[in-house]
Amino acid sequence: MGPLNAFVSSEYPVIFSLIPGGAGDAPIPEGYTGIAVALLVKGAPTFLATHLVPDDEASDVVDSLESGDVRVAIVGVPVQLGADEDEGVEGERFPGAFITVLCADGRRFTVARVIGTSRDQTPEQLARFLIKQIAQGVQITALSASG
Repeated sequence: MGPLNAFVSSEYPVIFSLIPGGAGDAPIPEGYTGIAVALLVKGAPTFLATHLVPDDEASDVVDSLESGDVRVAIVGVPVQLGADEDEGVEGERFPGAFITVLCADGRRFTVARVIGTSRDQTPEQLARFLIKQIAQGVQITALSASG
């Protein structure tokens, strides 16, 4: 695999909320806190994802998110689906992209993985597509269906 290109967005204000683990119908496991992260793109909140962190690290992540505007970095990588090493099955290659939040204080955390549906698309093309869509305020859930 050759060198990976990261595509980085401009800065966005970020909003977030905390979801305690094991509370009610929330799918957050006990001992973890979910941090639902959204960007303010053109003044409108755009949901990125819910990031799980151990309870004892949640305040550090909150401090990072409160340290200033964030950027989004997207790296395109090939993803192999359906592989089974035990059976000797290689699987099929698809373009994939990992979406990471870059906080002003240097903390970074990956919030989503998107797998493209066209094997003709390169991972770099998928990453470029995603960064452009995020800049337009497209929701990540919509991106996973369109990539």
